[in-house]
Amino acid sequence: MAAVKGSKQRQMIVVPYRRPLYKVSVIFVSLATLFIIGWGIYEFGMTQGKNLEIKMVREHAEFKSGLAKAMVINDDMRREIANLKLGKEVDSRALEEVRLRIKELQNQIAQLDEELLFYKVVMLQDVGDHGLRIRSLDVNATAPNRYRYSLLLTQVSDRYDYIQGDVQINLKGLEGQQEKALPLRELDNNQKEQINFRFKYFQNIDGELALPQEFEPQEFIVVAQSSGQNAKRLEKRFNW
Repeated sequence: MAAVKGSKQRQMIVVPYRRPLYKVSVIFVSLATLFIIGWGIYEFGMTQGKNLEIKMVREHAEFKSGLAKAMVINDDMRREIANLKLGKEVDSRALEEVRLRIKELQNQIAQLDEELLFYKVVMLQDVGDHGLRIRSLDVNATAPNRYRYSLLLTQVSDRYDYIQGDVQINLKGLEGQQEKALPLRELDNNQKEQINFRFKYFQNIDGELALPQEFEPQEFIVVAQSSGQNAKRLEKRFNW
């Protein structure tokens, strides 16, 4: 072909024709593929997460169940230990109560034996007139100016019915240069002016007295008065 003189010639390239719908399809397919892949990853993660959550929940439930059983066993053991301790304490208290009761009974038996022996001796010595007797008065020091006293009253009788009445005790002595008789109630706050008695064989009247600082005791004066059909008044003195 002959070139035309005086005009510039341009080179032409042949390009295949592509329709716009094709490009859209490619983009759509790519997006769908990415969506499917992303959804698959999400579903996989969710499935794994749910499995892990289910596993953790199951393990947690098993742990709570095991803990509850352990707590029940622990409570049972605590109650068992408490019952054993309580049983031991009850047994110990019961044993101690029995021991104290036996000791108390033994003391009572010993006291009764002593009183019986004492009664036999007293009754053998008390001969003569029947009725009330002022048998003895014992005094023993317990502390400075403090003394324990015990007055013994008895009766001699064929029938040994109960005898009753009252007794007065006075302590005679010197306060300075002056004689003075002090009633027992002033020396022992636990005693009354007239001390009542009622007994069948004998009765002890005892207590503790405190002497005034300037008082010098000399003798006790005991006056006993029985009441009833065979009333009798007795007076007896005991040296200090």
